[in-house]
Amino acid sequence: MYAEQTTAVINQVKLTLELPGDSPEKAAAIEKTRQLTNAWVAKYRRDKGITGRPSYGNVYSALNAVSGHYNNFGTKYPLPAKRKDRVMQEFGTAEIALSRGR
Repeated sequence: MYAEQTTAVINQVKLTLELPGDSPEKAAAIEKTRQLTNAWVAKYRRDKGITGRPSYGNVYSALNAVSGHYNNFGTKYPLPAKRKDRVMQEFGTAEIALSRGR
């Protein structure tokens, strides 16, 4: 269950970040990303069996960066390239850990 939900959150964030800024689906994608992120964090933040996993740390860090950007700068400003690269790197590391059951 954790692996499937985490993969779904990762895929949604990646989809949102890849949409062009003028895309009509951008606002809806950001809202869906916020909802999935909030639900994922609320569900797993206090679960000691999950928070110790490497994948959790990577995903949590990436989601925090994305959410913080949208909360501070709104939905009209794209994620800076440097931050986006770091988020994608965190997701890549998390996906490897998830594939290993970690």
